[in-house]
Amino acid sequence: MQSPPHEPLSPRAELRATVLIYLAGFTYHIGLGSTLILVPLYALHLGFDLAELGVIIASQAVFGLLLRLFAGAISDRFGERWVLLFSFGTMVVGAGIIGASDTFWTLILGQTFLGISRATYWTATQSYCSRINPAKAGTLLGRMSSSRTSGDMVGAASAGFIAETMGYGSAWAVIVGLGGVGLVGSLVLPLLPRKDALRGFKQALAPIPSMARSPSMAMAGITAFVASTAMTIAVILLVPYLRELGNGETTVGLVRTAGLVSSVGIGVIFGKIVSRTGQKNLYTLALGAMGVIMLAVPLVGSTLAPMGALLFLYGTFYGLLGPLYPLTAATYSSQEQRGVAMAYVGLYWGAAQVVVPASFGLLAASYGLKDSFWFAGVMFLVFAAAMPLLFPYLTKGHRAAQSRA
Repeated sequence: MQSPPHEPLSPRAELRATVLIYLAGFTYHIGLGSTLILVPLYALHLGFDLAELGVIIASQAVFGLLLRLFAGAISDRFGERWVLLFSFGTMVVGAGIIGASDTFWTLILGQTFLGISRATYWTATQSYCSRINPAKAGTLLGRMSSSRTSGDMVGAASAGFIAETMGYGSAWAVIVGLGGVGLVGSLVLPLLPRKDALRGFKQALAPIPSMARSPSMAMAGITAFVASTAMTIAVILLVPYLRELGNGETTVGLVRTAGLVSSVGIGVIFGKIVSRTGQKNLYTLALGAMGVIMLAVPLVGSTLAPMGALLFLYGTFYGLLGPLYPLTAATYSSQEQRGVAMAYVGLYWGAAQVVVPASFGLLAASYGLKDSFWFAGVMFLVFAAAMPLLFPYLTKGHRAAQSRA
């Protein structure tokens, strides 16, 4: 196999790589934003309760956990675009299965393929984006987050409308088509330069034990878990809550979109924000604000305007967490091991995707959605309170090593 280039990208090639990965993220997240709305709505439409809904949502992350490591190794060994091809392909399969499903276990099967797709997608795109120009990793990851969130907005707004007006089968067919577009687009992504020659697959996986022992990478993993929790709460609590208030699919999708608008603008200026505040302070701010917002959700009643305002704020602070945890992973890993590093912290992300929907689904079924929001708010506030102590403690070894270099 031909080795990837060793020289840095020219400005023109860097622009091409940046635009194409942003387009890939935008396209993929139209599908992802759609599934985050359609899966809970479709499951509720079929008559499943909140505990069963939690299991259905959690099932997408189970088999994707270990695949993250292999996706990272393949990204480091052969290049990220091959992983993206696989990701879009499994997206097509998963959406097709769910679109033809009306039973619990077929939904689980479709969700499994979608989970495999997500696990490999996140690893490849975060690795690729952070390596286009390592000096601008924060800016590139932030703008990639904006591109992804723009896709989420389109998906969330259109999925509910299509499902309500044309049926769920048509909505899932659209996602299958998006996956096909992504398959074609992935083929034209340029390979990125590497300082080292291509390694064997075994050597690509070799850094994992040292990462597992690294307190700094544990910090990156913890922040990935927290960011994943923030994303999952919107699926397992907010969507069913809006439905419980009597809103149709179109309204649920539009209100959910309101929670994504602010994330787009945040991503564009993310690099400037994090350079001024620092990662630790930004985690504390974002998580504390999300805790307060969760506590406020049950207090606003059934009126859509204040609910939309709360979701707008929620999207603002989630827009900070989305690119922040991969930036933490990039900060505490080498460029040549970036794919495996993103995959390693992705294990924490995937673990939250399993634990949080299953546990909150059971909690909501047992105690109600409103009480679940109280619990979520306290949980985020605890995360926020821990950051000022946890972040410097776990990263002090890395900073000491840098000061000796």
